[in-house]
Amino acid sequence: MERVVRLLTYNIQHGKGVDGKVRLRRVAAVLQRYNPDAVALQEVDRHLPRSYLRHQARALARYLGMHFVFAPTLSWLGICQYGLAILSRYPISEHQYYPLPGAHEPRGLQSASLDHDAGTFFLLNTHLGLNFQEREKQAEAIRETIRSLSGPVVLAGDMNTERLTFPELPVTPPGHLPTFPSYRPRFGLDRIFASRHWRITKAFTPPAGASDHLPLLVELVLAN
Repeated sequence: MERVVRLLTYNIQHGKGVDGKVRLRRVAAVLQRYNPDAVALQEVDRHLPRSYLRHQARALARYLGMHFVFAPTLSWLGICQYGLAILSRYPISEHQYYPLPGAHEPRGLQSASLDHDAGTFFLLNTHLGLNFQEREKQAEAIRETIRSLSGPVVLAGDMNTERLTFPELPVTPPGHLPTFPSYRPRFGLDRIFASRHWRITKAFTPPAGASDHLPLLVELVLAN
């Protein structure tokens, strides 16, 4: 029997919804509704006043009963941080963070090894820059990391563009799946790419007002 992996990527805008209010439980409710096995989150706060000093990745993991790893891309005083998080129902056996090149807001790539029933796979999580030239350099750095990995790989995140491709990860949802802005989605900025080890059986953007982005959810199975 095929083992489906439900993977969701979501830029949560530190829990700030379309009504301008920060309510992390709304994000948790979206995740609970769609019951993913693994989640790639961007714009996650840790101990910042605007989000009530919460460690958001830890709080969401507790709500959902999942493992988590957090990777800050920005840090103030070593306590207040902002960045990327991965949640997983599978054990996380390894976690790495790779800073990405750029002269504007710091960006990075988070990598976690998830111990799936059929074997370990890599889940990569990122949030690329707004500048085209900077984004191209960041994408090339990610490609170098992907080439260094062996086995099944999935890359998810807010790419801030619809035009990006990763030749090493040719499996991606077909068609146009807009995720931004969440109240009237037009642009497919949130993307998922997978290695040839996978095939995608379902992909959709669930409606949600918990952020300025919609989540993107895919169901993958390891190809025979």
